[in-house]
Amino acid sequence: MTAQTRRSAGTRTFTDVLLSALRIRRLSTERDLADLAAGTTLQVFCSSPTLGTVRMMPIGKGRTIPHTAGGYLHLSTDGVRWQNRRTKETVELQGPASLKPSEKPAGWARMTRLDLVAGGERHVILIPTADIPLVTQALAAVGH
Repeated sequence: MTAQTRRSAGTRTFTDVLLSALRIRRLSTERDLADLAAGTTLQVFCSSPTLGTVRMMPIGKGRTIPHTAGGYLHLSTDGVRWQNRRTKETVELQGPASLKPSEKPAGWARMTRLDLVAGGERHVILIPTADIPLVTQALAAVGH
């Protein structure tokens, strides 16, 4: 992967929101797409209950659900990988890959729940809505 890495327009910290409100720094999806094509590695927030080691979480009465792990997609011209924010576990996504909207809602504003098929495996991911074109373009290049 390249040495230059930055957060995508949709993956915003409190400081990014403040700088944007003050019109000091305004990131855009168009700039992200151009930077990705130029070789910059972009980091996109991505939580998933199915990427990496799946941990089951008890919800009472003997029932469990998959724990949704927070992490980041690292998009580059070399490929796409997901890294768990807490454990640093890394999953390299293999091609061919495709995204489609999930039937279930994300549950958070400015986030979209998507069904991801990569390397024959099915996953559920939640990413910022603003980053969908960027992730779609990066995944289209995986395996080509």
